[in-house]
Amino acid sequence: MNIKLSLISCAAFAIFLSCSNGNDKKEESIKNTDIDSITILDLEETNRTIESPTDSEPAYNNSIIKLIDSKQEIRELDGNFNQMTLFEVDKGINLDQLKEYCSTVKPNYSNGYFQILVFFKQPGSARFPNNPLTGLFMEESDLKNIKAVYKINNINGYSKLDYYEKNEWESLAQTININ
Repeated sequence: MNIKLSLISCAAFAIFLSCSNGNDKKEESIKNTDIDSITILDLEETNRTIESPTDSEPAYNNSIIKLIDSKQEIRELDGNFNQMTLFEVDKGINLDQLKEYCSTVKPNYSNGYFQILVFFKQPGSARFPNNPLTGLFMEESDLKNIKAVYKINNINGYSKLDYYEKNEWESLAQTININ
């Protein structure tokens, strides 16, 4: 792909040098070629960014969703890992806001086997479960503070957000596919 890009850039530069200033149509064509070359570069940079492994905080910065902590467990069967990330969410957050957030940050969680994002209503109540990360939470005190859980299985493509109107203890899950 870099060879194509180099050839396109060289061709655009050669056309630019051979064009006269009096021909507006040729100048417009050259400008479009230069813009196309820049667009190709930007797309390649974007693809590298998305495909590169990232286990750090997502680039999405929103005042109603705050990262608290993240923890990985190595899978003994295959050496891969499961990761759980805890967040604090504003009390007024709604399903559409969480769906948008999960869609935005999904590429940042493309490593590992399972990625589980848990959204707590209060930062003081956020904690990791005592059982393995994929087992999630079972205690009433935890479930009463969970607003949503986003689960990603990077092996089979499973990607669903479970949103709870009140909390996981008192409300039925509204399950949304995240593409």
